[in-house]
Amino acid sequence: MKNTESCDWLLQNGGPIVRYLTEKEMTRPCASSAGEMREELLQSSVVRYWMGCLTGRTTFSDIHGSRDTCFENVMGKLTLFGLRKGMGDLDRRCEPYLVWLKKVGEEEQDVLTVLCRSIVVSFLSAAGYSTEKEVRDLVIERIEQIHEFTGRRNYSIYVDRSKFKGIPRAYDNYPLVDPDLYPDGDFPLPWIYDIFAFRAIFHYSCGNRIRNMIEDIVSYILDLRYQQLHEGYGIVRTGNKRYHVMGWGVWLPGYGRLHTSAHKMACLVQRLALMSSFARVRSSKWFSENVNMLAGYENRPGRYSFPREYIREKRNSYYVTGAHMGLGEDRRLASALEIESTWWMRKILNDFDATEGVKNA
Repeated sequence: MKNTESCDWLLQNGGPIVRYLTEKEMTRPCASSAGEMREELLQSSVVRYWMGCLTGRTTFSDIHGSRDTCFENVMGKLTLFGLRKGMGDLDRRCEPYLVWLKKVGEEEQDVLTVLCRSIVVSFLSAAGYSTEKEVRDLVIERIEQIHEFTGRRNYSIYVDRSKFKGIPRAYDNYPLVDPDLYPDGDFPLPWIYDIFAFRAIFHYSCGNRIRNMIEDIVSYILDLRYQQLHEGYGIVRTGNKRYHVMGWGVWLPGYGRLHTSAHKMACLVQRLALMSSFARVRSSKWFSENVNMLAGYENRPGRYSFPREYIREKRNSYYVTGAHMGLGEDRRLASALEIESTWWMRKILNDFDATEGVKNA
């Protein structure tokens, strides 16, 4: 089944979210139907639920956490659904976060503040707010900061934790990331959240210099030495005798024999789709092998049914771990798995040249 036939099937069988995304991202949009599909999208109960979860609150626990009302999960879902700047009342609901970004830079910062800011900037970028100066400037700043570190190809990021006092016993199994790497709280290693911003700005008019820096950061991530780091980097110092277990490194599920637990593999489809924008990823063994693996779930020409754990939808869970992959289909119906799997596969393949090794796609 050709791409056009697969997309036609999604348009005929999908719900309002799948139809809108297929029309917008995978076909040549028809002006006569675009407005109608957009209205159906905005009026769907799933979109209205997630829009209602965008509270405008900007405390750390309101931005970062597993609850559906945490900014990172709300904006992950809304941007997945195709909502962008200027649609519905998204601008009004995002305004408090734009205001917060202007203020947060004036406050004393530590690693957790920088993480929080990076989360907001990343998902605002994904929603089309890279046109806002405060968002764009912070994304560029983050790219330059990470690139300055990763350009040295330093993978020796840990120090002897016995030299530091006050580390809780509960953290005994975690390595300590050298505090000298982030004296002002500016953590120089990429978080998974950064990739959402990089992907967004990569498609925006950012110039070859920035694109080349992003691709170079990506090559650092693709290195075996990076993938062998602790999955969440480890412990960071957030103050005098204050420590926090950091998470959210950019581990790649199914990288060789690494990151193959059920928890990590659950975000494989999401990570493939997220990373597919970058040429160095598309030419990597990790990408081609795992896309070929997914191609094995083709149940009829051009249509796929992945294992359910690959496209999970679970309330009050982290979006970036692949726990919110649903596209609004009624999962009580047998067709939902096939529709959503097919859409995800087409999304991944859109950025991948089939001649680079994808079989049976």
